[in-house]
Amino acid sequence: MADVDRTAASGIERRVHRLEFTVEWPPGHAAAYLLEADESVLVDAGTPGDDASTELVDGFAGVQSAPRDVDHVVLTHAHRDHVGQLRTLLERGSPTVYAPRQIANRYQRTIDEVATATRRNLVEAGVDDDVIETATERLVGFHRTVRELVPLDAVDVWIDHGESVAVGPLDIEPIHAPGHHISQYCYRTEIDGERTLFSGDVAMEPFRAPALLVNFDDGVRESVSTFLETLRRLESSEIDRVYPGHGPVHTDYDDVIARSIRDLESRLETIHESLSPSGTTAFQLVTERTGRKHDIERLLVETVGMLAHLEADGRVSSTLDGGIRYYSPT
Repeated sequence: MADVDRTAASGIERRVHRLEFTVEWPPGHAAAYLLEADESVLVDAGTPGDDASTELVDGFAGVQSAPRDVDHVVLTHAHRDHVGQLRTLLERGSPTVYAPRQIANRYQRTIDEVATATRRNLVEAGVDDDVIETATERLVGFHRTVRELVPLDAVDVWIDHGESVAVGPLDIEPIHAPGHHISQYCYRTEIDGERTLFSGDVAMEPFRAPALLVNFDDGVRESVSTFLETLRRLESSEIDRVYPGHGPVHTDYDDVIARSIRDLESRLETIHESLSPSGTTAFQLVTERTGRKHDIERLLVETVGMLAHLEADGRVSSTLDGGIRYYSPT
């Protein structure tokens, strides 16, 4: 389903082309963006797999180009639907690759360390014994897959918050925006006089990305507090046009950021109202909401973060009993 946005409304829309890759969840696509210039720039690298590789080739063909022609590849964060075709691009060409330094920092933890922490944190969340092992494997699998898709030696330039970097024709201001993922960056630049943001999975018009941060590795409890801090910091940015990882290109930056904050705050209230005075686990809250206990790990990550945020605000207290954390309203 490769799609190229060639709207002729302005110079920027003629120069920035959108490549779409099919995903199985709404809104059904992940987007990458190709900037045509003397040195071409691709922001994000699609999803993994043979079908996505075909979509990559078709997307480039739609603008009379090919993957081998890319000069620079910039990654917004380490999720598989944004880095999936990096190896294809490296096999077919020799682009300079830019990636958030937090990716390298995360790789310092071994997969075994991640698995141990993930299992312990799932137990603390109250996950049933018959679900623990499959949930651990699924969550650790996300880490393992990204490490396969983004080998450290493929990255030429590690990006740090606030340190401007020249990427071909662009002067990019990297903005670390953790919450959805710990490595999430937005890239602010100017193209044809417009203040432009390549936002990854932040500031998306159709929906707010979940607060996943580190999945269930250590740090899971900080996911929502971190995301809220990021969104409130981003409120002060002045942006004319957003190129997001999902959903349409849009010019409603302020409204979308404000709505994302309201959505998180609304979820916090719902979680608070759902707690029992006798104590509730994160897993109980999620199973009651979904009616199932399998394949709910990502919703569970955010719920743990919600509860920890409420506890930090003094609205909730928690106790550990047998390694399981129970939350009650104060």
